[in-house]
Amino acid sequence: MGKELYMNASAEKLTLWQRDKVLGEHVSKVLKLEDLQGNSLGVKAFETNLSHPNHPLQFGQVKLYPRVGEERFVELNTTCILEHCKAIVFIFRDVTADRKIINRLYRQASRDALTDLMNRTSFEQYVEQLAHDTSALTRSHLLASMDLDNFKIINDTCGHLAGDELLKQVSQIFRRAVRRSDKVARIGGDEFAVFLEGCGLEKGRNIMETILVELRNFRFSWEGKVFTIGVSVGLLEFMPAANIQIKQLFSDADKACYTAKALGRNQVFIHAEEKREEMSNQRVHDWAKLLKDAIREDRFILFAQPIVPLHAERSQQLRQYEILLRLPFRQALLNPGSFLPVADRLDLMTSIDRWIIRKSLEMLVNCRGDQQSQPCQEIRLMINLSGQSVQDARLFGYVEEQINHFGINPSMICFEISESVAISNFVHAKRVMNALHSLGCHLVLDDFGSGFSSLSYLRELPLSYLKIDGNFVHNLVSSPVDAAMVKAVHDVGQVMNLLTIAELVEDSETLVRLREIGVDFAQGYYCGRPIPLVQLRERMQNERDVQAKAA
Repeated sequence: MGKELYMNASAEKLTLWQRDKVLGEHVSKVLKLEDLQGNSLGVKAFETNLSHPNHPLQFGQVKLYPRVGEERFVELNTTCILEHCKAIVFIFRDVTADRKIINRLYRQASRDALTDLMNRTSFEQYVEQLAHDTSALTRSHLLASMDLDNFKIINDTCGHLAGDELLKQVSQIFRRAVRRSDKVARIGGDEFAVFLEGCGLEKGRNIMETILVELRNFRFSWEGKVFTIGVSVGLLEFMPAANIQIKQLFSDADKACYTAKALGRNQVFIHAEEKREEMSNQRVHDWAKLLKDAIREDRFILFAQPIVPLHAERSQQLRQYEILLRLPFRQALLNPGSFLPVADRLDLMTSIDRWIIRKSLEMLVNCRGDQQSQPCQEIRLMINLSGQSVQDARLFGYVEEQINHFGINPSMICFEISESVAISNFVHAKRVMNALHSLGCHLVLDDFGSGFSSLSYLRELPLSYLKIDGNFVHNLVSSPVDAAMVKAVHDVGQVMNLLTIAELVEDSETLVRLREIGVDFAQGYYCGRPIPLVQLRERMQNERDVQAKAA
């Protein structure tokens, strides 16, 4: 009973057994069958036929293991022959090739063609399935919405091939950082998402923070240019529920990601129920009105952070400060990252920049506390210009008007334009820089090294300073690569007779290393924390009073 009686040529080819060598052998030796879940099927199929001798049976697709080689997928049908089911016929149709085609088509439909991550549709379907699975009610999940920072700069300056390569490399970083059970998807463009199944909030936050660190240390190189990249992450924790709204889950995660961007980018923001009311109140408050009122009613506060010389020969020169902006809001002072992205979207940056220019010049002319006295000459203020201001054809006229109005020596003002803004708007940047230079103002290229585009454009800009990107300075002591980048920027500055400024200097070891490299100036909390511009003016007035008494 159960012995092999006959095998045709097709079965011989499929099983890789020779007919003359298997006749009389037990069927379990020749037909090694499993269902798609991996359960043994050969004996079961035999016994099922004996129980239903009068009906042909269909088992659907099953796995058949030949004598040697990889498994095959076949459609299995069986039927009894002869009286009292004395023999059973196993009928196979090989569907291995069909399954490969179907799997390939499914993969193409469910995967992102560029990164091979899950695409939006398959990711949303997967999350929906787990979100509605209430079999483990005590298990929470996390959904993360991620948006790359500075991707557009790379895409615009180096082309789409570079952008595509960056997305591939970043995708691999995401894959390595998450657990094997987690799902990563490219939602579209430079937007990604991660589903952390059965993951607690703190564990999920740690995973996302790991991604931030990995990207912070990541350098993308393309045709001799080196870029840094960041990511803003919105994290949402939820419990499975039968009535959960998938669209609302993704919407809340996206809002958290948007908040992470508004708070300064390159960070994780967690969406929580108790924060909904606070976020709603902020929206109701109307950012547009808040910012316009701050401009009209002088609510902004200017801070000044010192830029200190690193070598004795520069210590007797004028004192330099970068002007920083703060906004009082609900008993707190908001950093620029909290409101400038909103101001940029509302096209208010030009108005804010003009407010900063006017107030900075006003401070210079009043630094003696005597409206009739001459403006102080021993300091230089560095003022940042946004991309909107760089493209404003009327900016030069405004600056010239304010300088003439206050009677300020233009050399006391230095305008900062970030490398990314200069590259993205090069024609406008060159025009406005040349105009300001002709007026007598100084110019600094900020965050230099973040793009490291073709250095030929530097020859076309009338610069006085290069400010080295703080991402390189921050890891200067521990990273030989970042140390080499800082030295390279300084060497470029020396060749072009430009002074170099290192930002984000936060410890003595970094300061010592910068001196060894030869960098001219340093800026950061270790060198001096920002103080209100009003306090700086009062400090200078006190110094003048002391000097006057001594004389």
